[in-house]
Amino acid sequence: MFIDIKCNTCPNLCQYANAFDYNDTPPYDSFMNDLKKNLELEMKLRGWNAYQLEAACERKGQKVPQPTIQRILKGGHKDPRTSTVKKLAIGLGISEAQLRGFEPPAIRPYLPAPNVEPGPDIKGKLPLISWVQAGHWCESVDLYAPGDAETWLPCPVAHGPHAYALRVKGDSMISPYPGGRSYPEGTIIFVDPDRPITNGCRVIAKMPDSEEVTFKEYREDAGKRFLKPLNPQYQMQEIQDDNRLCGVIIGQYIPE
Repeated sequence: MFIDIKCNTCPNLCQYANAFDYNDTPPYDSFMNDLKKNLELEMKLRGWNAYQLEAACERKGQKVPQPTIQRILKGGHKDPRTSTVKKLAIGLGISEAQLRGFEPPAIRPYLPAPNVEPGPDIKGKLPLISWVQAGHWCESVDLYAPGDAETWLPCPVAHGPHAYALRVKGDSMISPYPGGRSYPEGTIIFVDPDRPITNGCRVIAKMPDSEEVTFKEYREDAGKRFLKPLNPQYQMQEIQDDNRLCGVIIGQYIPE
């Protein structure tokens, strides 16, 4: 709906007034709500509280007391002065119109570049089982039911239907060499019995004199096969005929 405003003294201004009906203008409270919402957003983007915004304003020669900022944020300051809004905008490094929501937000160069990337797609959930369970699993591979595992963990790596997870024990797979793969105690490793074993891969193996399995690096040399710990304090073991290789490590996760 349009209205016609007749004015002989300010035709340039009134041509914009003719563009809309003032009866369609939202109430003042909606602008106040936009100011409150935009102020909250700008502060959140910077990780600021009211005290930090007050300090930012002071650094730019503007005085806005923290209690005033708090009243605006809580909606208790229904009609902040234009001078106050301008000071807040200066402290934030944006225009008053942007703070009020009358203009699009500015490109925010003050925001730090993200130091994270989107995570990998989850390929499924795997059962986190004990080392004894893994030993039994090595003898008779079967699908685990939900109640058989300590928990089920999301796995970001493509895997076969018999894959599972283990929590590393001990320090035999901690490498002292910078830049190399290392598996400190507590690391979650994902194991796939259906993955082919190749020289240099990490494997789960079952020893004939133990119910549990062991975690080592698989090595081939001069026609022989070995289980090699990454920690040089432990000895390399030659794989015998009664040893079983139960799966290949396809990934790891280190909990905080």
